[in-house]
Amino acid sequence: MTQNWDAEEASKPAEPRSETVPLVVDLDGTLLRTDLSFESALRLIKQTPWLALLIPLWLLRGRAYLKRKLFHRVKMDVSLLPLREDLLAWLRDEKVRGRRLVLATASDCEQARSVVEPLGLFDIVLGSDGQRNLKGKHKLKTIVEQCGEEFDYVGNSSSDLQIWRGCRHSVLVNASRRVERSARRAGNVVRVFPSLAGFRDVVRSMRCYQWVKNLLVFVPAITSHTIFEGAIAGRAALAFFAFGFCASAAYIVNDLLDLEDDRRHKTKKHRPFASGRMPMGAGILLAVACLTASAVIARLLPDAFVIALITYLALTSLYSLYLKRLLLVDVLTLALLYTLRVVAGHLATGIAFSLWLSPFAFFLFLSLAFSKRAADLIQHQQDNRKLMPGRGYLTMDLEAVCSAGMCSGFLSSLVLAFYINSDSVQLLYHRPALLWGLQPILLYYVTRLWIICRRGELTEDPIQYTAKEPSTYAAALLAVMVLLAATFDFRVFVP
Repeated sequence: MTQNWDAEEASKPAEPRSETVPLVVDLDGTLLRTDLSFESALRLIKQTPWLALLIPLWLLRGRAYLKRKLFHRVKMDVSLLPLREDLLAWLRDEKVRGRRLVLATASDCEQARSVVEPLGLFDIVLGSDGQRNLKGKHKLKTIVEQCGEEFDYVGNSSSDLQIWRGCRHSVLVNASRRVERSARRAGNVVRVFPSLAGFRDVVRSMRCYQWVKNLLVFVPAITSHTIFEGAIAGRAALAFFAFGFCASAAYIVNDLLDLEDDRRHKTKKHRPFASGRMPMGAGILLAVACLTASAVIARLLPDAFVIALITYLALTSLYSLYLKRLLLVDVLTLALLYTLRVVAGHLATGIAFSLWLSPFAFFLFLSLAFSKRAADLIQHQQDNRKLMPGRGYLTMDLEAVCSAGMCSGFLSSLVLAFYINSDSVQLLYHRPALLWGLQPILLYYVTRLWIICRRGELTEDPIQYTAKEPSTYAAALLAVMVLLAATFDFRVFVP
């Protein structure tokens, strides 16, 4: 009878072992895969750019004061903030074991409380109070006052080293190798949650796949038949890389300013900064590095190109901060940014401007910009949402957007027709009449893109989609064949 009872007891699941030592957890970069102070500052820049000028003045009164002012000035949806899910699961297990969980953060205490209260995990929330910045030795002193001399600490950065040395057990989350080596010297590291960031995230944050758009700087050299001249091809290549690094810097800044909107988006929420895989501080450094590389390359080209590049950067910055929220102004700005690349190609190579190329490019890229916006509206319509967050459109605008986009594409075809019928083609093409073969190819590309868009299958940037589609390369091959046939006289010479 005793043996049966013992067997039954052994088969029961073991009760979680109770733990009485408090577990203290950091917030920024630890429980959260982001930094509240950085996010608040970026949010302020986007919401009220003029107030961002006050940040240095607030900082003069101390970091704690700055954080409190940012919290009161900025509206942030804390439910969208990315959490470290594996750490959160472990904390829930520790809570089940009866542990007392304490949040200790250098972020503003009120803001931190609004973030963690919905989790229902923490018994105490400690944070900066507007006067004292709870970091380093100040945090350690406050933890000891609240929890006693014996506690375990979960952190991520070099500012936590002093606390790890004074605690019983250390848990490292998202720590760099240098910080991990320093923490292990204390000999009390019991668990490590590894960093999520990798080189792939750096490349993704630069959006190098978007560099395909910068091939537009080669268009003037191609259309003027000078692409095989070494000096011109070299200058066009330099312009390509200058625009590439400049565009990457702009994309990084745009992603940092659009964190909340991206987190609401079905696919954009997986971007490196929105998901928290890339630290925002690293993003700012990367943007500066890209901008520096762009400036160095641009100085090798004419001053007129440098002005075009600065104009591009200013326009794309205005787009990120404000213009993208304005009805129609957003797509017109995108079309201008595309066309500016073609203009920059002229300025970099010194090739004379064409009266036909710029309007052709503008109308074609305006059509692509409208298709991007139409795809977003279709997605919102499928999700039964009437508004597009951060945009000036309603889902009821879909038909008007589609009509305007298709008309823009057909206008580019009309400009091409005028060009083929002009005297300019006689100077460049041996058989200019063959250029009419480009018309059905262009109309096929534009119409097919809009059919795909209207079906709801355009789920990415139209340029990126175009670069992936096999039909694009088939159409491009046909276009090249038409251009070659129109340019060269392929007569067979008989001896």
